[in-house]
Amino acid sequence: MREFVMPTWAAVFGLSALCLAASPASAATIQGGATSTIVGVNAGLCLGVKGASAAPGALLQSQNCSGSDFQSWKFVKDSAGYFELVNAGSGLCIDVTGGSSANGTNLQQWNCSGANHQKWNLSDQGAGQFAIISRYNGLALEVFDASTTNGARVVQWTWAGGSHQKWTVPAATGSGGAGPASGAVITLKGVQAGHCVGVKGASAASGTALQSQACSGATFQQWKALKDAAGDYELVNAGSGLCMDVPGASSANGAAIQQWGCGGGAWQKWQFHDDQAGHTYITSKSSGLALDVAQASTADGAAIIQWPYRGGANQQWVATAASGGSTPPAAGGPIGFGAATTGGKGGAVVTVTTTEQLSKALCATTSNSVCTDTTPRIIRVSGLIDFRGTEGNQTSLGCTYSHNNCAVNGKSERILNFSSYCSGRATYNITYDAAGKTPLLVGSNKTLIGVGAGSGIKGKGLMLKGGVSNVIVRNLSITDINDGVIWAGDAITLDNASKVWIDHNRIARIGRQMIVTGWGTAQQVTISDNDFDGTSDYGHYCNGKHYWVMLLVAENQTITLSGNRIHNTSGRSPEVGKQSTAASGGIVHVVNNHYDGNYYMGLGASDDAVTLVEGNYFAKGEYFFPIFSNATTNKIFAPIDSNIASANNTCVSVLGRNCASNYDTNSPKDFILNPAAMTTIQTSSAAVQAIKSVTPRAYANVPGRAVGPQAGLTE
Repeated sequence: MREFVMPTWAAVFGLSALCLAASPASAATIQGGATSTIVGVNAGLCLGVKGASAAPGALLQSQNCSGSDFQSWKFVKDSAGYFELVNAGSGLCIDVTGGSSANGTNLQQWNCSGANHQKWNLSDQGAGQFAIISRYNGLALEVFDASTTNGARVVQWTWAGGSHQKWTVPAATGSGGAGPASGAVITLKGVQAGHCVGVKGASAASGTALQSQACSGATFQQWKALKDAAGDYELVNAGSGLCMDVPGASSANGAAIQQWGCGGGAWQKWQFHDDQAGHTYITSKSSGLALDVAQASTADGAAIIQWPYRGGANQQWVATAASGGSTPPAAGGPIGFGAATTGGKGGAVVTVTTTEQLSKALCATTSNSVCTDTTPRIIRVSGLIDFRGTEGNQTSLGCTYSHNNCAVNGKSERILNFSSYCSGRATYNITYDAAGKTPLLVGSNKTLIGVGAGSGIKGKGLMLKGGVSNVIVRNLSITDINDGVIWAGDAITLDNASKVWIDHNRIARIGRQMIVTGWGTAQQVTISDNDFDGTSDYGHYCNGKHYWVMLLVAENQTITLSGNRIHNTSGRSPEVGKQSTAASGGIVHVVNNHYDGNYYMGLGASDDAVTLVEGNYFAKGEYFFPIFSNATTNKIFAPIDSNIASANNTCVSVLGRNCASNYDTNSPKDFILNPAAMTTIQTSSAAVQAIKSVTPRAYANVPGRAVGPQAGLTE
């Protein structure tokens, strides 16, 4: 045992401690408000509360990491850059017992008061490690006597720089800017051996171990990085479609990392951290342990494990874009209800670059505001065609429509005074771009396709109405139509249209709906592999998530909604139904779509329209309900793992195939099996055939698909 330093020395703390305590700005890499484990560098054990006690005065210990809330700490940053460290289990703060300045004083938890003896400076020591220094007395948080024993005391002591005084805080340093762009396909190349993380034996089987392998460019060494709203990543293997996984959510040092079907659990979430040396280290959200090449091996085939982060080269990685970029778009034509759509096949090919050229190519002749141009034509949009400002501005009466009149950065969602939407609300003039209110008419037998991944239309949408048929809209961005002003423009409208394929587009920043059907019919429609991006400066709930996504209320509609990514939305994703005078709302098949970063309302079910929901992946969202449904009356059939066996009895009987289970942990009770939905489908042989022809993927293989415009996609 070492001797205590004399109190006279403790009173001046030593020069090194003074330097650390004087510089709270050195903790700039710590995210205020984050919650994280605090892991000791010397033993890899977690800072926790003795006995998982919620009582003031309970002592702190160095403990085997268990994932307990009593080993989790919230970093509450003050205006001077110091932190209160608040225990997630008890809600109490790390506290210097009795306000002591003596070396060796036990640290405890106590009611948070904001006093200096509960304030801490996290001083960056490099390699992702921190000293935790009391603002009150300049002493460092340490594991007493450098113990590696579970349950060792945690005390304060003069800073000396030992590993028992250094800590990592994985989730508080967060992924931040260290992680790849969401959707990027990357390789993870180890710094020590220059090898890549890959799947043993290039296997597609769940449970297969990961290895450090000589880099070959194989898809089994490529990972699709999918970032959620919290900044954590799922890493989906490009070869197998399975996720990087900590077996059994283990918190044990040395647990071998594997691949497994993606489920959205914390044991499949990873955090990227900048090691301040040009590399990245990667930690498990569930265990706080780092991705590690076992025993620092440089051998081809060495095991990938989890281990406390120590800053070694065997725990450092370089994440780079994989050759080939992303999964290529699906080959072939439309599936499902829109399978017979051919668009402008066989017609003249026209390349357009201006607003006038595009308008004329889509519809050369009209009668009574309906396009009468039925000449087959393939229209290639080269570059971005921007309609904003081309028709001036328009001013109309409207009102604030965001939830409880909320605003973010001074911006509120507004609505034009249509019907009774502004009833009971203060009205005022709203000025908006006039082009968004008058969509482009599209005639029958047309293919509208973007050239490369960077072509599209800004400021104006598309209208298919009056019996228009056989239209393809593909590989475009359709964006920036009076964002934040409802009724000032939709992206794509189908009103009495048939045989339509909407594929591999990106739709974002739209005033109202991204896609709307009704009041006339929308039959034989497929909406596939699109990127519905709800990211906005507005959002009905002032959270940057667009509410008005897809309103599918056409009479007797038949729609396949397949393979799309629907993210950062807060409603109507889609909402299905019918108008009051329509005979039926028809059938909508929602299959293999990926929902992520969503809030509140996902799919809105209905008594009036049948919705078959299968094989979709609903990632965990904040206050997110994937299906708004009434279990008694809504005609919805939505299996999940817990009821798939029962569902398949019906699916085989009606469709001649099994249905695919959906994945959700947000609100599984909303996934209901109303037999009336399948009975209605069974009455239409055309509907049975269209749905039967679609072979759903397992939900684990849904994240990571290539959606939106693609460089190599052609007509």
